[in-house]
Amino acid sequence: MSTSSPEAVKKLLENMQTDLRSLSMECKKKFPPVKEAAESGIVKIKTIAARNTDILAGK
Repeated sequence: MSTSSPEAVKKLLENMQTDLRSLSMECKKKFPPVKEAAESGIVKIKTIAARNTDILAGK
């Protein structure tokens, strides 16, 4: 499996979203701007993934 395989890309996106969700939860009250930035990152990752389903499907 190469590092640019669809499976690796999917796993990377999932890990990034998980990390950003964790960051968002940890920063909820003390650092609202960080929470907002993390949530924005999650939305951007989801948008990019939705626009590139052919790549994620391995086509």
